[in-house]
Amino acid sequence: MNNQAQNQPGTITVAQASKLLMISPRRLRQLAADGHIPPAVRGRYPLAATVQGYLSFLKESIERSAANENAGLASAKAKEIRLRLAQREAQLIDTIDVEAFHKLSSDLYRRETAGLGASVSRDPIVANLIDRQLASALDRFDARFAEALPKLKRRADPLAIASDD
Repeated sequence: MNNQAQNQPGTITVAQASKLLMISPRRLRQLAADGHIPPAVRGRYPLAATVQGYLSFLKESIERSAANENAGLASAKAKEIRLRLAQREAQLIDTIDVEAFHKLSSDLYRRETAGLGASVSRDPIVANLIDRQLASALDRFDARFAEALPKLKRRADPLAIASDD
């Protein structure tokens, strides 16, 4: 190669281009192979076109990265919305289901505690007292539920019940 070809105006060597763009010679060749910068002619790259091509490549990379980030953010927001909706739907229970569950619970408690007094004491007076107290407690349980249900249906706080303890 003669000295004139090596010092062609407006061109730079692989080493010079790599140093100027702060990339390795291998990366420079990859960018040329991918069409981001013009290929070398006799081992030299056109200076202006190489710099412009590299700047365009960087700009496109930044835009792709931002688009991916925005897509990721949109995906995360959509996921958050889906999770919140699922949580709300799981928390909202039909009052008919609440009433059915209360009836089931109340009946279960009454069956399980029926005759408990006799299993605790042989004294019929004490056994009867225990059974009456349990029945009274379950009656209060049902009464408090009956007081809370209209509030629940109005979406008011059903737990804001004045206790008579």
